[in-house]
Amino acid sequence: MRSGRAAAVAVVCAAAAAALAVLVSTGASAGLDGPLSRAAVSAALEHPGPTRVAQVVEALTQPVWLYLLGALATAWCARAGRGRDALTALVTGAVAALLSPALKLLLARERPALEAGLTSAGGGSFPSGHAMSSATVVLIAVVLLLRPGALRRLVGVLGALLLLVVAVDRVWLGAHWPTDVLGGWLLAAALVGAAAWWRARSQRHGDGTGAPLRAVGGADADR
Repeated sequence: MRSGRAAAVAVVCAAAAAALAVLVSTGASAGLDGPLSRAAVSAALEHPGPTRVAQVVEALTQPVWLYLLGALATAWCARAGRGRDALTALVTGAVAALLSPALKLLLARERPALEAGLTSAGGGSFPSGHAMSSATVVLIAVVLLLRPGALRRLVGVLGALLLLVVAVDRVWLGAHWPTDVLGGWLLAAALVGAAAWWRARSQRHGDGTGAPLRAVGGADADR
């Protein structure tokens, strides 16, 4: 991703996440969140089969497992001699892992339906840790680690499906409001966009080590 495009993505997504956090903290998002969450939790209580599947998804997509998967991919990248890419991915994942719980503590938003007994989640609600960690790991893989080609396209498709499944799972179980999921996605995009900007800038200035950076479209990045 070229540095200008990456910077624009980072700024726009960060601004959108900040605006969403204001709406959430003032209660302005309740008109959207309330009806959707109530409908989802009611459906979950009426359909125990899909709810059990959602609980399995919740367990398998815990942020710790997703970040571990990202760490393994980063190690593979470093072993392949791409030190800059690996370092950028590692720092981005670490910032995401710290930022989510910090914002939960700061905003202290209550979760929608813990009393329904469908989830074991606790703590603050905004942003969704599951949504943020899954989006961060998928975007790191597609934007920072994988070269253009069939593998990156496959990971992109599977990653998009994962994000959709996690989003539905979080709202279905009453663990998060829809805006919590959106906030997690926006924050992940902002972080990875900033990381892609830094990597492109350092590549252009000849910093660090590693293989030449490739743009998303397959062309060489700015030199």
